[in-house]
This record gives sequence, C-alpha cells and structure tokens, in this order.
Amino acid sequence: MTNKKRGIILIAIGALLLSAAMSLVFYNRHRDHEAGELAGKTVMAIKEHIKAQEKTSEPSSNAVPDNDEQTDTEFDEEERSIQPLEIDGVYYIGLIYLPKLDIELPVTRDWSYNGMANAACRYTGSLYTRDLIICAHNYTSFFLNLEKLGVGDEVIFTSLNGRQHRYKVAWQELIGGYDTNTMLSGSEDWDLTLFTCTWSGYSRVTLRCELE
Repeated sequence: MTNKKRGIILIAIGALLLSAAMSLVFYNRHRDHEAGELAGKTVMAIKEHIKAQEKTSEPSSNAVPDNDEQTDTEFDEEERSIQPLEIDGVYYIGLIYLPKLDIELPVTRDWSYNGMANAACRYTGSLYTRDLIICAHNYTSFFLNLEKLGVGDEVIFTSLNGRQHRYKVAWQELIGGYDTNTMLSGSEDWDLTLFTCTWSGYSRVTLRCELE
C-alpha cells in the first residue's frame, strides 16, 4: 500500500470518528433536554397533586401541629403514612429543590437506571429515619452542577403532603464509583445525601446535608 493510499484511509477513519463523536454529543444534548422536559412535567403533576391534597384536607382538633410544635414521634408517624404517588407506572415520594442552581426535580421511590433517566431517585433511606440518599444523572437540568453547592447552601425536599424539609449543605466529598460502603456509612452522620457521577463515571460528587 502506498503512503498516499494509507493517508487517505487514515483521513477517512478520522472523519468517521469525528462524525461519531459529534453524533454522540448531539444525542447527549437531546437526551439531556428531553429528560429536563419530562422531569418538569412530572414536577407540575406532583405540585397539582399536593394542591389537591391541601384542598381536600380538613382541619380538625387532632390536626398535627406546626413544625415548631411537632414532636419527633408525630413527625415520624405523619411521614410514614404518606403513600407514594403513581404517575405512568412510576412511584414518586416528593420533590427536591436546589435554590442556588434553581433546579427542581421529582424524586422516585425506587432507584433504577431507567428511573434516573427522567428523575432523581431515592437510593436508600428515608426522611423519618434521617438518612435519605438521593441520586441523579449529571444532566444539565439534573445534578451536573452539584459540586457548585457549598457549605451553607440550602436544599429543600417537599413531601407529597406539601411539607417542606429544609437542609443546609454541611460537607462535600468525592467518593469512588464503587465505594458503596463509604456512601452508605456516611448517611449515618447526615440527614440527607445527594450524589451524582463525574464525567469519567469513576467517582461520585457527594453532598452531605443537615436538617435545619
């Protein structure tokens, strides 16, 4: 094979690789946009559900007191009694809002790769045991900029009954992608954990939060 033919072949291969890379970039952007739109629609559906719940609920002499007066036992019983909301075959437990990033996402009850494509997911734990771990893809409209949140920044989780649980970021760390023990053991010391993968996929950007 002559040098000229070899050069033509290498140029053709390079063009194919460049085309494939550009196609992947465009696909990822499209998937990111699509996921953001679907998540937004789900957020609106959950908010409508919360409004409907508030309209149909009737105050009584046995109503649960406000946060300032509510005991831990009453809080636990109320949170445990909330039933997940089913939308298109997926069960949701509430909304997660990051004010600094102006990002709000629905949170599924169960973690799965398919579920993470369109929402944030409960990885493990719960509100009432104060060890809730939530994960989401590093899409632009999801947790891509999670690392930009620092100590003192606010995170708000809204339950399906409309109650807002406010947290402050207390710690940020980078955990290995396969280091499940560190991810789970850390939840014993914090009330809420958020994490997403880095671009390489080998690590997890992790925020540990404390209930206000």
